Amino acid sequence: MIITFHLLALGCYGVATACALVPFVFGRPVPRFLSLGAPLAGAALHVVGVTQLTLVGLAPTLSVLALCLVALQVLSERVLRTAAVSLFTAPLAAGLVGLALLLGFGAGAEPSGGRNAWFILHVTLSVLGVALLALAFISAALYLLQFRELKTKRFGHVFRFFPPLERLDQLNRAALVAGFPILTLGVLLALGYAQRFASGMHLPPAQLVWGVFTWVVLGWAVWVRTLRGWSGRRGAFASIAGFAAVVLVYVALKLAAPGAERFL
Repeated sequence: MIITFHLLALGCYGVATACALVPFVFGRPVPRFLSLGAPLAGAALHVVGVTQLTLVGLAPTLSVLALCLVALQVLSERVLRTAAVSLFTAPLAAGLVGLALLLGFGAGAEPSGGRNAWFILHVTLSVLGVALLALAFISAALYLLQFRELKTKRFGHVFRFFPPLERLDQLNRAALVAGFPILTLGVLLALGYAQRFASGMHLPPAQLVWGVFTWVVLGWAVWVRTLRGWSGRRGAFASIAGFAAVVLVYVALKLAAPGAERFL
């Protein structure tokens, strides 16, 4: 059943990707009920599949990350009318689900009882924090694309179907500001979990290092945006640089310890 629901969700995310591309290929927008309905249907099916998973290992984590990205896509479109984020989030979510299916949802040694609830909350909040950092990166990329379109005065499909620069900047700031406390709580839960249940399951050092590094990067991005007043292009470049650093450090840690138990 886990595989079935993930395959159905993957199909819906494929439709959502097509809906995101249609305006830029054919020059006309997709009806809103379809552009919102496809990711919503996929997310509903995805939730059922995720609830049957043990949140241990790379494949389940990728699945949860994809679900968070789609949920943020729908929320940003409903609140800020930034449908263009689906150009990145829809294919990325489809790719993550596809990769998770290829890796396989093997049975993991998940903790039980109170440990299980603690661990699930830590994973969910941490992945949501990373998804918000990814959303900040996506909004920054869209901002720079829109800015370039305006600067060159081409006024093509990007100008027609992208949100205004101010709205993309607002989405970038909101994603960072919301992501920092969420990721902070996720990291604190990880540290508390490792301390409280030290005799049982433990967090690999590489995972802890990456989590703390991601928290520092996200905190820096929030600091330069809110206290230093970075906005517009500077804020966009900061988000892109921060997200790139997080991905590069993850790859480096993964290559340094490819067989590390339970490292993402």
